[in-house]
Amino acid sequence: MERKLICPCGLTCCDCLFYKAEIYDAAKRLRDLIKKDEFDYFLNLLSNKRVGEALGKHFMLSENETRDKLGKSFDIFKQMPEFMNVLNGIIELQCTDTCQDVGGCSMAGTTKECIALKCVKSRGFEGCWKCEEFENCDKLNLLKTMYGYVIEDNLRIIKEKGVDAVQSRGNQYYAWQRR
Repeated sequence: MERKLICPCGLTCCDCLFYKAEIYDAAKRLRDLIKKDEFDYFLNLLSNKRVGEALGKHFMLSENETRDKLGKSFDIFKQMPEFMNVLNGIIELQCTDTCQDVGGCSMAGTTKECIALKCVKSRGFEGCWKCEEFENCDKLNLLKTMYGYVIEDNLRIIKEKGVDAVQSRGNQYYAWQRR
C-alpha cells in the first residue's frame, strides 16, 4: 500500500469512510441535481395537503383514495429540507488529505491531531508499530473499538513485513462491517 495512505496509528485512509471520495461525490451529485431542477421544491410542494387534494380531484380519486394513495406517498417529502441538510452534512464530513500529508485527520474540513499521533511525534517514531507497547496502548482504545482487530493486525504487519505488506480491507474494515 502507498505509504501516504497509512496513518501512524495503523489506520488506512483508502478504507476510511471519511476518505472514500465516491460517497461524497455521489452526495454532491445528488444534491446538485436536486437543486438544479428544484426537485426539492417540487417534492415539498407535492407534500402540501391542498396540492394533494387537487391531484386527487384531477385523477378522480375519492377522499379516502387521495389520502391513502397520494397523501401517504407524498407526506415523506415534507422532510426535504432536512434531507438536503443531511446531504450537505455528509459532503462536509469528507476528509480530503491523508494524515501523512497534513499531520492529522482532515475530516469535516479541519485537520485534527489525535492522541496517538501526538504520542508518536513525542517519541520520534514513524508510527505506533515502532513502539513495543502498541498492543496494550490506551491511546488506541477508540480505534480498537471502531476497527476491532484491524488496528493491531495492521501494526503487526507493518512491524514484521513493512508498509507495503498492508492490504486494503474494503468493506470489512470497521468492526461493524464484519459482524
